[in-house]
Amino acid sequence: MESLVSSNVVCDMYGISKRTLCRWKHEGLPSVKLSYNMVRYQLAEVAKWIESNKVMAAGAGKE
Repeated sequence: MESLVSSNVVCDMYGISKRTLCRWKHEGLPSVKLSYNMVRYQLAEVAKWIESNKVMAAGAGKE
């Protein structure tokens, strides 16, 4: 099993805000809830979800 990373790591990797990550989570982004206020992510699952949902990276589409 791949190691789990925090929301900060995911936000930094994809250049997104915590608000965007929260929205993605509500739209179906896979996450692991370890306790009441501790959520972690598997990077491979995040990448797969982004690809399958055609989510644009930060700044994409801007000219």
